[in-house]
Amino acid sequence: MPSRVEKTTTTLTRKQRRHLRRDQVQTRWVLAITGAIILVVVGVIGYGYLNTYFLRVKQPAAVVYGNTITIGQVQEEVRFQRVQLVASYNRLIASASALLDPTEAAALQSRADVIAGSLSDKVALAESSLQFLIDAEIARHEADLRGITVTDAEVQDAVDDILGYIPAATLTAMPSPSKTLTFTPTSTHTLTPTVTVGGPTLTPSPTITPTPTLTQTPTLGGTVTATLTTTLTPTTTKVPTATPFTEQAFQKYYTLYIADIERQTGLNETEYRERVRSELYIQKVRDAIMGEVVRTEEQVHLAQIVVEDYQKAVDTLTRLLRGETWNALVVEVSTDAVSKVKGGDIGWVPMQDPPTDLEKAAYAMRAGEVSQVLQTGANTWVILKVLERGPRPMAAEKFAAAQQAAYQDWLTGIRSDPEIVDRKGMPEEMVPSKPDLA
Repeated sequence: MPSRVEKTTTTLTRKQRRHLRRDQVQTRWVLAITGAIILVVVGVIGYGYLNTYFLRVKQPAAVVYGNTITIGQVQEEVRFQRVQLVASYNRLIASASALLDPTEAAALQSRADVIAGSLSDKVALAESSLQFLIDAEIARHEADLRGITVTDAEVQDAVDDILGYIPAATLTAMPSPSKTLTFTPTSTHTLTPTVTVGGPTLTPSPTITPTPTLTQTPTLGGTVTATLTTTLTPTTTKVPTATPFTEQAFQKYYTLYIADIERQTGLNETEYRERVRSELYIQKVRDAIMGEVVRTEEQVHLAQIVVEDYQKAVDTLTRLLRGETWNALVVEVSTDAVSKVKGGDIGWVPMQDPPTDLEKAAYAMRAGEVSQVLQTGANTWVILKVLERGPRPMAAEKFAAAQQAAYQDWLTGIRSDPEIVDRKGMPEEMVPSKPDLA
């Protein structure tokens, strides 16, 4: 008969039950604390992601005329500028590798190196991007005050111009070499898309024609300056290939171009076109302010007697004051051959910036007055006579500089007004570093 196994039940003592309950409580606490730590870590990571990609990008980088420029907008502009720089770098490298002349290739390589340096300077890129957005807000505000508008048609023309689109119906065998681009973007580099579609490649080809001219100019003090000047005349010519760029091909190209822009920068089509509109507003406001600059300036018409001995100069001035005629003394005394044959006449003299000591003396006199003896060099002295003075047209170069200075002064004044521009800044850790050189 098989043996009978009796099942026994272990009865925990009171002490054992107390320890068991304590262990169970400790286990629950450990699990709870572990879960809480995991939740905190996940929360911190989630908040960091949310803050970086959704919350912080909406924070202001600047406020202009009450309009907020967000960190996210600056990020998009940085990426846009990086795309332009990368495209310019790649074009320069490709051109340098195709050149046989090592000097020209080295020059292109040097320019490419400068661009590479710009791409590595995140702080400077962020600054230029934020500045463009600030300037765009300033320009739009000023345009509104002046009644300046930018139409959708003008934006489209600018986009066509940027992409080199010439409607097929308007193409001839070769466009006129005098054809110039009407849209002048403020950005330094032109964006070249990385997509390729059917249709011709229209490449703006700047051509600089050197025109040397030799001029002899009598200057204050009797020296004759022979100046060999080279006039650089840039002309932008669009050179189409044999196949016309049809509207259908352009639309396909444009679609891919916008998709490429959005992929690399985050700018959608509407935002991209508004950026182009901003460029046009900046250009129109700049032209309006520069157009207000008066081209005339106060100038003096001067004659001079030049001598190479101080005492002789003093004696000559004494003779003038005693009543001897200017022209007679010029013929007798002056050593400047160019002005001597014209009664010492050196023409109308504009004020330089900064003015020379001789110009300061000349502009302090009235018409008909004669200066004291003035030293112009180690062994050269001059006596000046103001023949006449009055408003005269500025030289083209000086007028252009005056126009540019007027615009920059206006813009700097607006930028520096804390009541208009509240600049918060762009955190360096939020500045994009892509796209970059491959």
